Amino acid sequence: MTKRILLGVLIVFLVGCGPKPPSPNPPLPSPPSKYQEAGPGAQKIREITGAWWRSFRDENLNQLVEQLLSRNFDLLEAWARIVEARALFGEKHAAQFPRLDFNFRGERRKTVVLAPYFRGGGYITGRFTGSLAASYEVDLWQKLSRASRAARLRLLAEEENRLALAQSLVAELVSRYLEGAFLSCELDALREELAAQGAYVRALGERYEAGLVDPSVLEAERRLLAGLEEDVPRLEAEIATRKQQIALLLGKYPAQKISFSACRYDLPPPPAGLPSELLLRRPDLRAARARLLAAAEEAASTRAARFPQLTLTATEGRLSNALNTLLRQRNRFWELAFGVMQPLFDAGARKSREEAARARFRALEVSYARAVLQAFFEVENALLLERTWRERLSLAEKQQEAACREETIKGLRYRLGVVPVLDYLKARHFCAERRRHALTTRKALLLNRVSLYRALGGGWPEFSPGS
Repeated sequence: MTKRILLGVLIVFLVGCGPKPPSPNPPLPSPPSKYQEAGPGAQKIREITGAWWRSFRDENLNQLVEQLLSRNFDLLEAWARIVEARALFGEKHAAQFPRLDFNFRGERRKTVVLAPYFRGGGYITGRFTGSLAASYEVDLWQKLSRASRAARLRLLAEEENRLALAQSLVAELVSRYLEGAFLSCELDALREELAAQGAYVRALGERYEAGLVDPSVLEAERRLLAGLEEDVPRLEAEIATRKQQIALLLGKYPAQKISFSACRYDLPPPPAGLPSELLLRRPDLRAARARLLAAAEEAASTRAARFPQLTLTATEGRLSNALNTLLRQRNRFWELAFGVMQPLFDAGARKSREEAARARFRALEVSYARAVLQAFFEVENALLLERTWRERLSLAEKQQEAACREETIKGLRYRLGVVPVLDYLKARHFCAERRRHALTTRKALLLNRVSLYRALGGGWPEFSPGS
């Protein structure tokens, strides 16, 4: 009894002294609690909104995103990698449990006796064996459990990678959709501008025929008209390209028809005081952290392989020279055994594997720190550009309003015969030009908003000020 107690204490001591995984310690200081470019305000998260693309309030866009999430080939491939990682985790996890094997063997053999006085020529014997063999490796140093945890963390990393891929593909789809929508609106504004400039050139040509206009002025306006005409096929090609890109993301042939909604998107600015903990939602950072922890577990498991290995085995079966007597109790045999294996010399192979595992861990540690820093840069930069593009959009819309008011005033005065037609047509052209410029600026603002959503790992939450 005393020996059993001492043996149990020894096993507990050995398990407690097993190798510990290296602790992640990325060479990066703690980040600030909130983003600098998000403006002042101490606020905490109450609820996180995941489907950020619904903030555009475009049902057509929502349907395209749903098709993307169910049909995209990259996501289907990522799902297959998850299934593979899940199977590998099952294999590593199963190594912690006992193994049971069934073996049956039957044979018939004729033996020839080469004796001078033996006339029979030989004799025939039979041998039948049925057995159950159980084996179990005692996980003294947590080699198997840490390998199982590493496989589970790799599975988690693959799942997070799929989420990160989905987020990236959704952001790309929304960007291509917004570009196509605004290019269509820009094309409509360009055609209005082209009509105004064409009418202006025709009126200017009539005055040139009457000798009232310098030919250089006429040629300059014609050159401007030709430049506008050249932009039409360019915009049409870009719109068609966006449709093809969206069809490819949806797993469809490029010939599929994709329609765009009117570009009437007006999103409120980001709330002040966005907390930096929003980055915890980013699946790419969670995947990087899971890979880092998996490398730590693998390093500990590799080190544990250098310690003694304890194996328990048991065999029970039947042995008979005839099949009909195989199950008789007198033919039963059994065996219990245990073995300890301690590597003594392998020319440094196990040590090299451990050093390689620790080097992989350090590399992933630096990679994780770089990923976090890059994520902070992406958010800060997107917030900075958000403010910049909003200021530029405000100025562009003021220019558009002033130019279109001028067109309205000169149109009334032209119909009253106070303003020449050339002045009215020029104001009409300038109004269309400013409208196209405002559309381009709003498109840049919305594309940057998509980048901000992607950098934050989703839309921003609702906030409760103060507490």
